[in-house]
Amino acid sequence: MPESFSRLGSWVFLAALGVSLTGYPASARQNGVRIVYDPPKNSAHEAIHRTLHEKRILERIRDELDGLRLPRVLTIKTTGCDGEVDAAYEASDTTITICYEYLAYIQELGRDIPPAGVREGLTPANYIAGPFLEVVLHELAHAIFDLKKIPILGREEDAADQVAAYTLLRLGKGEARRVIASVAVMYASEAREAPPELKSFANEHSLPAQRFYNLLCISYGADRQTFGDLVEKGYLPAERAALCEEEYRQVKYAFERLVAPHLKEAKKAGR
Repeated sequence: MPESFSRLGSWVFLAALGVSLTGYPASARQNGVRIVYDPPKNSAHEAIHRTLHEKRILERIRDELDGLRLPRVLTIKTTGCDGEVDAAYEASDTTITICYEYLAYIQELGRDIPPAGVREGLTPANYIAGPFLEVVLHELAHAIFDLKKIPILGREEDAADQVAAYTLLRLGKGEARRVIASVAVMYASEAREAPPELKSFANEHSLPAQRFYNLLCISYGADRQTFGDLVEKGYLPAERAALCEEEYRQVKYAFERLVAPHLKEAKKAGR
């Protein structure tokens, strides 16, 4: 795993847990990434805005991308989205937007952990960490696909999910298990709350239940020792599990051939 993304995962995980980041040196270099914290439109989001700004969360994302040569300026911003719970990368203005509403949504998740999360030993803090980290990595994947013109065979949303999952699995066994579990529990909860209608299948994203199984499969395929109980407990069907090691190898091969060479620019730049 490229060093820059491995460290990115580690500090974002700690930040989401509320751990102090004051000992981490912030680079003054901009490296083609512009940071914006828009003032919240909703006063209920003031605390989220203040925490992000004080902990310099977006600046540290920028610093972890130091050395990555971008053809255009990439903007990463948090903003109010008029009630829409969303995060997105927009190619037309090369901007990653993370809505305060989405951050409020994942905070709310941590207040009522489902039984599956309790069985996984998730606390409110690390239940929030997984979805926060996953969405950052997912949208960064979209940006890198676009700005570095990385070819994609299949749906881009699925490819971004795979990059995010592959990166999460590099966090180390203990952290990876907790983070993967929190994201999987979120998908399972969403699947139960909103049963699909026919038009749901037209969405560019896979359905929450599909994302749940895809995430479990790549995790099981990567490390049967850490994730072997997913099959034993019935979370991952045995017939799908039989293919997961090959699915993981396909993702790993594509990542190392298509994505990793661009990320390693940061390491070559002297990091």
